[in-house]
Amino acid sequence: MDDLKAWRWLTLVIDLGGLQAAADRVYRTPSTLSHAIKQLEVQVGLPLVAYQGRRLILTEVGLLLTQRIRPVLRDLEGAQALVAQLARGVEPVLAVAIDQIIPMTLISPALLMLAKKYPQTRLELYETVLGGGPLLLQSGAVGLYLGTQPVAGLPARRLDRLHLVPCAAKTHPLVMIDGVTEADLRIHRQIVIRDSAPSRMANGSWLSAEQRFTVDHLHTALGLIEAGMGFAWLPQTLVGSHPRLAVIALAEPMSDEAPIHLVSQPAFSAGPAGAVLISAITAQFAVNKACSAP
Repeated sequence: MDDLKAWRWLTLVIDLGGLQAAADRVYRTPSTLSHAIKQLEVQVGLPLVAYQGRRLILTEVGLLLTQRIRPVLRDLEGAQALVAQLARGVEPVLAVAIDQIIPMTLISPALLMLAKKYPQTRLELYETVLGGGPLLLQSGAVGLYLGTQPVAGLPARRLDRLHLVPCAAKTHPLVMIDGVTEADLRIHRQIVIRDSAPSRMANGSWLSAEQRFTVDHLHTALGLIEAGMGFAWLPQTLVGSHPRLAVIALAEPMSDEAPIHLVSQPAFSAGPAGAVLISAITAQFAVNKACSAP
């Protein structure tokens, strides 16, 4: 018989604690599994299992060999699952661009859903800023874009709006002022995340500060803000998840909102895995809107 199948049965017997439980799992009789294990022992020339009371355990040789064979079995099972997935027309890779300003708490449940439904599909995630995501989508480098910028020539699904607020470290001078004016903001350093499009044509929120640090990634910006190096306009939900940050109290409302668009190429949404990801993202945003509604 297939040696790999026999090794798989042996590991299953050990993992489940007995022949009967393993036989039930693979729809065979206990005697079939016992015979396969004995055949393996004949091939190896050494005992692989022994009884400890009523429980079947591995010998030292059996333990050593099964430790070597388990990764092989996992790789084979993964390859078989991938072949089956490809045969059903499921995409092997999904390329997605998501603007860094979108809170990961809104994205991770959808990615988890994709991983559970199609574990063999690889995700290529591009973390973009402003015009970088639309550019990748229009060039065909990605099949889906989630962010705040419109994409010419493709219909967009509006999922929600991000409410952006000025924030800084709790020790920053702007946080100490009760009623910050636009003039106050201008004389303090602003932390800005650079547009990831090569043309750098798009603008973010308010950009009138006389001093400015411009960085490539949200993670870097957060580090600078928390270190007291400046202030920035960030999603209100993001500020709440960083206890060292505080919203700057403005003398007059300067609300800044950004619509969140989901845009995809037709081929992306037509694929099984792509459709699942789009559905999961849409559902997660709907849940978030319902929970945050007054």
